[in-house]
Amino acid sequence: MASFRERCIHSRQGGRLASTTTADIDELVAGLKDRPRVVLHFHGGLIDDTLGFATAERLTPVYEAAGADPVFFVWSSGLLETLRGNLPQILNESVFRTLLNRVTRYATGTVFRQPGQRALGVVATPSPRAVAAELAQVRAGQEPYARLTAPPDVPPLSEAEQKQIAAELSADTELAERTREIVNSVVPPAQVHPTEPVAAAREVIGGRAAAATLMSPDVVADLAARAGTGERALVSTALVVRKTVRVVAAVVGRFRQRNDHGLYPTVVEEILREFYLANAGAAIWGAMKRQTADTFTAAGDEVRAGRYFLDRFAELLASGTRPQVTVVGHSAGAVFISNLLDDLARRRAEDDDPLPADFRLRDVVLLAPACTVAQLAPVVRRQAELFDRFRMFTMTDAAEQADHLVPFLYPRSLLYFISGVLERGPAQRSVVTPIAGMQHWYLDPAATGPESDDLRGFLRADPARTVWSPGDVGPGLRAGARSHVAFDDDPQVLASVAAMLAD
Repeated sequence: MASFRERCIHSRQGGRLASTTTADIDELVAGLKDRPRVVLHFHGGLIDDTLGFATAERLTPVYEAAGADPVFFVWSSGLLETLRGNLPQILNESVFRTLLNRVTRYATGTVFRQPGQRALGVVATPSPRAVAAELAQVRAGQEPYARLTAPPDVPPLSEAEQKQIAAELSADTELAERTREIVNSVVPPAQVHPTEPVAAAREVIGGRAAAATLMSPDVVADLAARAGTGERALVSTALVVRKTVRVVAAVVGRFRQRNDHGLYPTVVEEILREFYLANAGAAIWGAMKRQTADTFTAAGDEVRAGRYFLDRFAELLASGTRPQVTVVGHSAGAVFISNLLDDLARRRAEDDDPLPADFRLRDVVLLAPACTVAQLAPVVRRQAELFDRFRMFTMTDAAEQADHLVPFLYPRSLLYFISGVLERGPAQRSVVTPIAGMQHWYLDPAATGPESDDLRGFLRADPARTVWSPGDVGPGLRAGARSHVAFDDDPQVLASVAAMLAD
């Protein structure tokens, strides 16, 4: 019996082999000869290599007890470290708290205004003190403004309203002070007297001592470039004002389009997208997704882990060994599986590939999948050629909203954060994106379009294709996970997967 470590394919950046060698993969595939069942397991993108190996060690006996030989793809993204390290710091920055207060004020005054207020031609906002009192509820574990319900028709932010907000923000002394603090932290050395750095920085920029920020470097650089020079110069807040107005308009737009996540989470998401995207995990999320695709690409003489494994496994299948193959992907592991299925489809279309033309996966099992609807929809459209059964275990929306990514600061789950902050559109701009594992998307009548319609139709066509956690509708359809990270360690989920393998 192979040890758990011998069942792991360890890859690094670009999908290249890490501690695993081609000889290791050769031996691993050879050990699958004439085995009846094989599981390819892809862990989530939140964990590092060490935890990836720990997951393999923990799940090896589970799969073996179900009569299957597991193969674990171990990789690392660093996303969890970034989110755990940066998000609490960002959400506690003085400039973030000021922006949160101002955007919340104007979003509340536009989205939730009373009938007839719009005709007055001004944005009627609550006072900063009232907003601050409401926002203080997060420290007690309560979501600010959760009681508010948006009207069925939310008008866009008009040009006149944007000008009014911009004028008020331009006169906002607190916002100006926060801007000065940021610029103070990046004063070019040439502007600072070598013997009196702190005093000189104050003289050049004005205001209090410098304050560090995790705003995106391009935003900070732009602010610094706009800073005045001279003994009593003040920093122009025009850029911050313009961006803040854009955030307010984006929040209003999301309520109009019905893809908001509630007032407070939506405001947090839009501030992060406009001011903090580089340090909120977006770059790592994008790189991680590219890694799951790159591992299946041809790269000359450079070995890619996923492609090399499938090359050898296809040869094994062609030799006559035909096990039932199940793929299991947790969180971003679903992105990995989508790319694997794309590669299987490519192989089927190539005459010289050893993959047998009639080979199909037995089961595709996704646990809290973090892939987009747009990525999963083409996969399920190819079910007839690629796999027999599909099952998705993921949380109910109530459980998703109770699984707080950053307790007391961001009261939604990782999938909400990926949807609202990390995903990018075709032009590589941050854009709100439906995530396949979110019941919020599944139940949203406003989420329409070819991908949403096709995936929703596929899932609804067979009730056994979705298991909403926590829930129990029989063997193979039980789940008790109440957090995103719990799915590959939940006894009911694991028992359900084992029941599928034994079926």
